[in-house]
Amino acid sequence: MPQSISVKEAAERHQNGTTLVDVRETDEFEAVSVPGAVNVPLSLIQKSGKKSFVNTGVDPDMDGLLVICRSGGRSAAACQQLGRHAINVDGGMLAWVAAGLPTC
Repeated sequence: MPQSISVKEAAERHQNGTTLVDVRETDEFEAVSVPGAVNVPLSLIQKSGKKSFVNTGVDPDMDGLLVICRSGGRSAAACQQLGRHAINVDGGMLAWVAAGLPTC
């Protein structure tokens, strides 16, 4: 089971410079996302593993990498694939929006 944190803690960490990866599909990401988040769809991660991060500027092995999706399921799956350094954002974008956190 991957480590997870609340959306409020994730927002604070992201605001302080921690990378946030959104693993939803591109159309979902473009509809609503966290400012400054990087989109790497889970389907791509499942297909190419850590190679899917090439050209994103994100090191998939960095400590404390935050991973978000719509509700927390896909991000949990991505965290399992990425390893112990990845942290699941509990509740995903649904919880993020419900908490009134910034979106674009």
